[in-house]
Amino acid sequence: MARQYFADFTADPPLANLTAIVATTETALWNAAQFTPISANDCRPGKVYRVTAGGIVSTGASGTLIITPRFGLTVGAGVTMGASGAQTVPVSVTNAPWLLDFLCVCRSVGAAGANSTVVGTGRFTMQGTLATAGSGTVVAFGGTPATVDVSVATGITIGWTLSVAGSCTPLFAFIQPLN
Repeated sequence: MARQYFADFTADPPLANLTAIVATTETALWNAAQFTPISANDCRPGKVYRVTAGGIVSTGASGTLIITPRFGLTVGAGVTMGASGAQTVPVSVTNAPWLLDFLCVCRSVGAAGANSTVVGTGRFTMQGTLATAGSGTVVAFGGTPATVDVSVATGITIGWTLSVAGSCTPLFAFIQPLN
């Protein structure tokens, strides 16, 4: 008989808007320990995690956006799973909706320490300038296997780097183990 799993959240999503990001350096979109945690020893070969988030974004000028998925709790300590290229964003959008979807697969589990492997890919989409064809933004990211330690509690952090003045406000973020 096939395995039967019921998708659930490992942590509840935020009940209010998260803090707007206005920095032009890489910043975590949310607190991974709170909204996208992974328990110690939860990873096993073939385990799949799905991270979904959404919010609003405003841009003040033409610039570039980089999305960086990390296995770990912070942008400084997390192991990157492959940053996106620098994607040009539309000029002067205000409170445009965005959606992020990321899948992470645990490929192998080894002894404690950085002896396990994960890989993931995702996409970030945002509305562009209304009534302007082709101004929406789609950013693909990930695709780089990462050697990590799954014997300790961790999480999935998504880093946001917008090169120009603007803001990004996450409205929700959650993680689901799919199996």
